Amino acid sequence: MVAEGALHDAGTDARSRRSAHWLVVVGFVIWSTGLGLWGVWGVGGLAANLAGGAALIIGLEQLARRSSGSSPTVRWLSVPVSISLILISQGVGQSDFVARVALVGIGTLGMVLVFLRILDERLAIERQLAERTLVDERRRLAGEVHDVVGHTLSASMLHTTAARLSVRSDPDAAIASLERAEQQGRRSMDDIRSVVHLLRDDSGDGPPTPSAGDLPELVEGVRAAGADVTYAASSDLDDLPAMTALTVYRVVQEGLTNAVRHGTGTIEVTVDVPGTRDHVDVRISNDRVAGAAPAPPGSGLTGKRERVTAIGGTLDVGAAPDGHRWVLSARIPT
Repeated sequence: MVAEGALHDAGTDARSRRSAHWLVVVGFVIWSTGLGLWGVWGVGGLAANLAGGAALIIGLEQLARRSSGSSPTVRWLSVPVSISLILISQGVGQSDFVARVALVGIGTLGMVLVFLRILDERLAIERQLAERTLVDERRRLAGEVHDVVGHTLSASMLHTTAARLSVRSDPDAAIASLERAEQQGRRSMDDIRSVVHLLRDDSGDGPPTPSAGDLPELVEGVRAAGADVTYAASSDLDDLPAMTALTVYRVVQEGLTNAVRHGTGTIEVTVDVPGTRDHVDVRISNDRVAGAAPAPPGSGLTGKRERVTAIGGTLDVGAAPDGHRWVLSARIPT
């Protein structure tokens, strides 16, 4: 997933550049027209030169401006551009050939240097955007792999523990637990292949990503591993927007993984969609292990909070008021 901030900046920057390109072209045309008017109508020529020059300078400043604001060089861009325009205009009106060539040549050189400086500014912007996109892609890859591998390993460990405890007393149950652990491992491999395929394929035709409609299967997989899980959804979740549905699934997946690893007792999962259907409330709670120190926040919860916050939602994790249960609550907009 390309970062939304980077995409927004790229879209805004592209629109700004398009308008700046037109401003430069129109400004140059008006300024050139003013040169031709000097011999016919001096006042009109001066007005056209001033208006065209101003438009040209503003357009060039917009082209040179960085996404994060004006750089110091941009604030002074009007000085060399103004000098270059004046030299060219004075050179055009010279009767002496040498003077005309010298003035127009120096003015043109000044404009070329300005354009080279602007090109350098634009290349710096493109490099910054590429670096931001690369960092965001790495973070997305780390989050997706964590979601897939972390949850599957937790469920597989439950199955393996159940098999170890029953291998002597109930070999059939042990075999069944190992088979379920094998199924979880194969599913994890399929999920990882899907993640890799999506990262390599920009066509959007890759394997489907999980969504909120797959939550019953997710909960059942954890329950089959031996965890005591209750699940309740207030309405059908299949028609949620794709981004919301994926975020809901990942939040519940991370909450279940943490509850299995660090909690005890019954894990309660509720997903509520109000009548307005403008958001989804997710709540996951489980008993805390008596006397256990609060676990430091891991990368999984940090990634989930960033994912939820990126689409305008909130995610909170902490002890319930009674102190006996651990609660994850998230509000995810649709």
